[in-house]
Amino acid sequence: MTQLSGGEILARTLRAAGVSEVFSLHGGHLDAFLIACADVGIRLTDTRHEASAGHAAEAYSRATGRIGVAAVTAGPGFTNAYTAIANAYLDRMPVLFIIGAPSTREADLNTLQGGIDQVAAAAHVTKWAYRVGSGARLPEIVEQAIRRATTGTPGPVLLEVPIEVMFAQVEPPARLGKLSNFTLDDRPAPTSGQVAALLDMLQQAERPVIIAGGGATLSRSGAELLAFAERTGIPVAAGPKAEGILPHDHPLYAGTATSVPIARAMGAPADAVLLLGVRVGLFTGGRYGVIPAEAKVAQIDIDGAEPGRGGPIDLPVMADCRQALIAMNAAAGDREWTRRDDWAGTLKATRAVSHANWTKAPVYGESGLLHPFHAARALGAAIPDDAIVVCDGGESSIWVRDHIRPHGEGSFLITGYLGTLGVGQGFAIGAARAFPGRPVVLLAGDGGVAFHIQEFDTMVRHGLNIVTVVFNNACWGMSQNGQDLIYGKNRRAIVSLRDSDYEKVCEAFGGTGARATQLEEIGPAMAAALAGGRPACVNVRVDGDIIHPVTMGMVGLSPKQAAERLAANSKKVVMPYYENVE
Repeated sequence: MTQLSGGEILARTLRAAGVSEVFSLHGGHLDAFLIACADVGIRLTDTRHEASAGHAAEAYSRATGRIGVAAVTAGPGFTNAYTAIANAYLDRMPVLFIIGAPSTREADLNTLQGGIDQVAAAAHVTKWAYRVGSGARLPEIVEQAIRRATTGTPGPVLLEVPIEVMFAQVEPPARLGKLSNFTLDDRPAPTSGQVAALLDMLQQAERPVIIAGGGATLSRSGAELLAFAERTGIPVAAGPKAEGILPHDHPLYAGTATSVPIARAMGAPADAVLLLGVRVGLFTGGRYGVIPAEAKVAQIDIDGAEPGRGGPIDLPVMADCRQALIAMNAAAGDREWTRRDDWAGTLKATRAVSHANWTKAPVYGESGLLHPFHAARALGAAIPDDAIVVCDGGESSIWVRDHIRPHGEGSFLITGYLGTLGVGQGFAIGAARAFPGRPVVLLAGDGGVAFHIQEFDTMVRHGLNIVTVVFNNACWGMSQNGQDLIYGKNRRAIVSLRDSDYEKVCEAFGGTGARATQLEEIGPAMAAALAGGRPACVNVRVDGDIIHPVTMGMVGLSPKQAAERLAANSKKVVMPYYENVE
């Protein structure tokens, strides 16, 4: 039998697993694999920083529900990608990271890009990290890695392939051409008793609501969720990781999960809440921030430890979201369901209620700069219905999320639990590969966009249909506003930025650029960028002194409360982003 290098065996194994896209940045440790990818039909998308390659692989997984693959070189390649690995770990994304390594025969000889135990370092932020010792074993090890990443609670895995394993010629195993055991049909379903209890809780409630999260998106349960909502008349709200799971114009789609607390403030509290693949914490407003205290709560999650993490749960269910909905749909057809059109309408109307005060606000702030609400609304109106939307930023993401309307599962990607700024360009690149026929719009703050601004080059070289919008307030917005609320505006520390010409950076890399400082300039600038046929950047200048209510909530103070606290010299300990201490 013809001998193959470890890199060739690795490429053939990945192709057998259905992998057609790999995100990477060149390193000599990987060459035997990189060269072999073209021979088996794997496309390489090379970025300008390893973190972006990792973020792109995660975005590809988020967008498609399949395994994402990133390959980076040893030493600084691995350490550069570490943030992306940790990001995927906290957000439970199935990503395979292939890491190069120096020769194990020279481990103690101060070799190039050696000296650190990459597997030990990765063990803390992966489901599995393993050093491959033989090229002939790569098929079985890759099979195991993909199964570990995609089954049970999903997450990233890492394979370190030393250079001698990657380059050495070995006789491939006989089963190389017969690989098929990459996934297991192990998605758990609820018991019949749990299904009955879930339906009883929802049927008996006056104002039930389903809140969908990342688990619902990754399990690709949109069709089943829509069928269940229509069968029962129960409205559905979406957490940030489930935007687009239902059509925005559907009468039972309530918009974002903030519709639930707003409805409560309007005198219509939900009395039964089903958390569908939602993890309680940051994206639920901390503990049960969006859930009325008086409501009964059921939680479906593939991780049995998740239900009840933030407080008592009336009905915990360990199951895959799609399998749970299939079972619930089958059982719901035998029951009579009360129409709840008024309740669904109340939830759907909360977006307009929450916007009412901002709609009346002047288009330009006291500084003469655009009000972020009006700028975000104009941007939302300019984004095509079929666009994949990526958000990268703190306060900027909050402003723009109120106005976007993603369509379809995986069509909205946002910073996750690690709070990583700079994911935007990588996410956009991965999304463009996942959905090559759809435009990608990256909405980034001026802080976030500069982490990996060199990826304009990647977008241009690979001809990716990406429009980057910089929500430019010349500051670290959430940080600046948090400091102002806690310490006063005269105490700011390292939160200011320059009003830079980010669009010219895009132009320098071969894309197109435009700047918008007036409301009427946003629509035409976006239309030209989307029609231009090249990666583009639209730099929208907005007022950084206007604080979004979510930032106030994360600090725990309104501007009035902040002023009173400072005037009274209060000793109350206020900490941004976390629970305050009395």
